[in-house]
Amino acid sequence: MGWGPAEFTSVGRGGACRPARLPKTVLLHTASIRFAAVQEPRSRRWFGLPSLLALAAISLTSVAMADPSTTSPQQGYDLGGIQSTRAMAMGGALTALGTSTTALYDNPANLTYAKVYHFEAFGQFSPEARRYAAGGAVADSVTNRLAGGFAGAYSVMDGDGINRQWADLRLSLAYPLTDWLSIGLAGRYLNVRQSTGRGPFGGSLVSDGTSDGPLWTGFTVDGGVTVMPVTGLRIGAVGKNLTNPNNGVVPTTLAGGIGFTTGDIFSIEADTLVDFSTWGTTRPRIGAGAEVFLFNHLAVRAGYRFDVGQRVHSLTGGLGYIDKKFGVEASIRGDIVADHPMTLLGLAVRYFYDAGGSGDTIGTME
Repeated sequence: MGWGPAEFTSVGRGGACRPARLPKTVLLHTASIRFAAVQEPRSRRWFGLPSLLALAAISLTSVAMADPSTTSPQQGYDLGGIQSTRAMAMGGALTALGTSTTALYDNPANLTYAKVYHFEAFGQFSPEARRYAAGGAVADSVTNRLAGGFAGAYSVMDGDGINRQWADLRLSLAYPLTDWLSIGLAGRYLNVRQSTGRGPFGGSLVSDGTSDGPLWTGFTVDGGVTVMPVTGLRIGAVGKNLTNPNNGVVPTTLAGGIGFTTGDIFSIEADTLVDFSTWGTTRPRIGAGAEVFLFNHLAVRAGYRFDVGQRVHSLTGGLGYIDKKFGVEASIRGDIVADHPMTLLGLAVRYFYDAGGSGDTIGTME
């Protein structure tokens, strides 16, 4: 017997099953439910499509975040440093020209070369290295002859693999000995943790082989100097982690750069960095970048970087919109020759509390 939607089974005497008839009101209610399911309103059908797309995007993001890193720890960690969005776009080459908040990461001596009071918030992401970073900074070279700034960032790399996490805090000071010579010093606190040797059965003294303590934690010092022999030409040098921690996650490096800027239209620089710690032997890194400022608001940047230790060639680029009171900047670094290519993206927003105090337009937008 074929039963319709309003027919259900009831048990009769002797355990026999037979169809049962329901009251008419229940039959009507059941039919209306079935009709509503088939004749779904048009508004609900249109609403369901974006909902499904949103759920799919969330699902793909969750799956992607669960993927392990496809790069080496050295490549993803990138010396453990934090590059500003502008520096990233210019091949990391701002040892001589990087003022404002960029100076806090690259060369503290450059703080005195632009009269600014800037606040910055930034974020960075690498899909291949599974690296995320977020932080902020403030730089003040207006209120006192002694310029200063503070920066902090928290980073996570390969959360489903080695799960390296580190906090980076630094306080920088700079003083102009003359109009053409400035010196700077930065105190840095670094705390690096990692799930070293994570085993297949979770945390274990047997599989991990290490305690829950950090890979490295402590204070170190950076020192820099910048010379301006003629207007527009700057030569900078900076040593980082000068306390010589003798640890690959806190490498001691020395960098030098030569840059030229017209002040409000064009800048160009070339840098060389020497790494004394990461590879057990001295390995250089070479970078160069240029910047053009258009229409009084638009910064266009491009650069190149070659890391000898990792044998990686990278191209960089970025854009920035600069107003009198704020700036928004984005940058990208992509490996073009590498065993395991990596991409790094950066975004920063800055507020210029006293942007009008600088005669160097490009320095102001940094």
